[in-house]
Formats: sequence, structure tokens, C-alpha cells
Amino acid sequence: MSTEDIRGPSKEWLRRRVVYPLAFIAVAAVITAILLDSKPQIDTTTGESNAIAVRSLEIKLEAFPLSVRSEGTVQPSIQTNLVAQVSGEVINVSDALRSGGRFYSNDLLLSIDPQDYKNSYLQAVANLQRAEVEADYFVAENRRLIALSQQDMVSESQLRAAGRSAGVAKAALADAKVQLSTAQLNLDRTAIRAPYDGRVASESVDIGQFVQRGGTIAELYATEQLEVRLPLADRQLGFLDSTILESGIYTHSAAPKVTLTADYAGKQHRWNATLVRSEGQIDQLSRVVYVVAQVNNPISQYEVDLPVGLFVKAEIVGLTVDNAAIIPSSAVREGNQVLVVSPENTLHARTIEVLRYENERAIVTSGLLAGEKICLSPLQYVVDGMPVTLVD
Repeated sequence: MSTEDIRGPSKEWLRRRVVYPLAFIAVAAVITAILLDSKPQIDTTTGESNAIAVRSLEIKLEAFPLSVRSEGTVQPSIQTNLVAQVSGEVINVSDALRSGGRFYSNDLLLSIDPQDYKNSYLQAVANLQRAEVEADYFVAENRRLIALSQQDMVSESQLRAAGRSAGVAKAALADAKVQLSTAQLNLDRTAIRAPYDGRVASESVDIGQFVQRGGTIAELYATEQLEVRLPLADRQLGFLDSTILESGIYTHSAAPKVTLTADYAGKQHRWNATLVRSEGQIDQLSRVVYVVAQVNNPISQYEVDLPVGLFVKAEIVGLTVDNAAIIPSSAVREGNQVLVVSPENTLHARTIEVLRYENERAIVTSGLLAGEKICLSPLQYVVDGMPVTLVD
């Protein structure tokens, strides 16, 4: 028999076999308690406890219209290079034909010296009158010779010559009419007028300057119709009508409504718009699809101009979800679960399907029935079947 057997276990042996394991168990118990207290989970084991007071919400199923948010910059829908269609010296420039100037359809923006074109017009008038006289004469002469030929009083060669002369006179008359029309058109083109209501983006002309035919005078854009190019992520496209996106260009009746808002001139303003087309392709850099919203008559909507270049926020009306439950997002627990209050006032966990979260609300598309109640109170630790008392 060894000395250790006689004296009993040593202190080192007691520490290794008894004290250390007990200390490890104690530490593990403390850690487990902390984790349970800091990260609440739903226990599916049945237990009993005293009823606690909780707030609840009765579920109502309703049609819920979805919307998609984006943002972009206002751009002209119609933009034009104003070009001189005749050459000449500029003798008048409208005050509106300045960068930022506003004009209205058919306003006189610029005048080119018309004197040369007036002379060409008068000459064309004289040429037409002469051609009319000659045509009348040769046509009448041809008719006279045709009548005489029936009495064998003219030769065949005379008859052919008269016919040719009448044909040449008719052609000259037609040409004179074209020349007069061209002269009138060129004379009219010396007065350059606005093609629509709009503003001047830039201009490069002044009085006394000689402009060439085809030379750019100014850049204009229409203010009655503006556009905003809006980027949409892939997940946002699912909230819009896919048939509309696939069609590319939307008809007026099917065009989704868009509300634009912006802070401008110290106030917040809004404008109504419609989605008019989708660009279809996915941008290789940003991985988004661009859609285009169009604003018609922005000034007449709210008597506030919608300036080109303004940064705006957009809300696009999307699909309508039927039989959706709208609940506070705080009621959704880990794992997309909610606590349903049974008719016996006990709590039970249930998994739901959340379409999306917006404005601190969860849009639930399945997992809840109309008339059911869910718990709104933030409970730290829940036992399945826990009794509760409902309070307002």
C-alpha cells in the first residue's frame, strides 16, 4: 500500500478532479444566462407562468398599393438647335433670345435682312406672269392649228411644232410657280419664330452678324413637356407591372402615375408625372434599369416652374397587393416570426411572409388571417403557450 493510499487524495488531485470541473460548470451557467437574457428567442417547449399584460393588434386584410421610390434630374423632353434656313445679316434679335430667356410658340425671335429675298420674290412674280401669258398664247395657238388640221389646212410638221411649243410653255409656267413658292418661302424664313413654348439654353448670334444657311443660332428646349430619368434596382422592378416594363413604351391609359417632389426656392413643391417608357437595358456599371417619367404642363399644375437640372425625388405607383396585412415592423421577430394571441389568450409563434418593409411597417402577404391578434409588446423571453392579458 502506497503512502498516498494511506494519507488519502492530495490537494492537487482534488483541484483537478473536483474544483476545476465545478468552476467550469458555474462559468458555463453564467454565460448561458447572459446569452438567454441578451438575445431573446422563442422556446417551443411548453411551460406555465403568470399571465403578463401585452398590447395586441387585430389583423385586417386589405388591398395595399405598392410604390417604388427613386430620384433623378429634370431634363428637356424636346430640345432643338435653332438653325437659320437662309443666309443674311441679322437686323433684329428678340430680348427673349438670350440664355435663360422664355418665349412662346410663334414668337418672333430673330430677323434676317429680307431685302434680297423681297427682290427675288418680286422677280418670281414677274416671271410667273410672263409664263402665264406665254402659256396661254401657245396653248391657244396649238388648239387653233389642231382645228385647222381637221380641214387639211396645216402640215403635220406645223402641228407637231405647235404641240411642242405649248408643252414647253406649260412646263415653264409650272417652273415659274415653283420659283415663286420658293421665293415666298425664303422671304418668310427671314423671320425666325419660336417652334413651341420654351426657354433658351444657349445662343450665339447678335445684331449685325452675318449668318449662313444651316448655321446654329441657339439651343432651345420646350417647357410644356419635361422628363426625369429614374434608376430602378432589380428588387424594385418586382413591385411594378411586368407587362408594362416589357412593352417599353406605355400607352396613356396604362402609364403608371408618378409624383415628383423637390425643395425649390425655399419651399417644397410637387408635380404629377407619368411613366412613359423603359430603356430596357441594364446599366453595366450601376446594374440598374432606367425608366423615364414625363411631366406635362408643369407650370399649369401648381403655377410653379419645374426648372431643368433640378434634382427631384420620385414615387412611382406600383402593383396592388390583395389580402395584405399591415403590421408594425417591430412586431416581427427573428426569423420572420410573430407572436399570435390565441382565443384562450396564449402566445404562439408563427412564421409569416413579409413582402417588404416601409415607413416602420411590414407588408405581410401570408401567414396571418383576418380577425387574428398578434402581440405588439417587446417580450424578451417567450415560452410557447404562455398566458397573457390583453391591454389597450
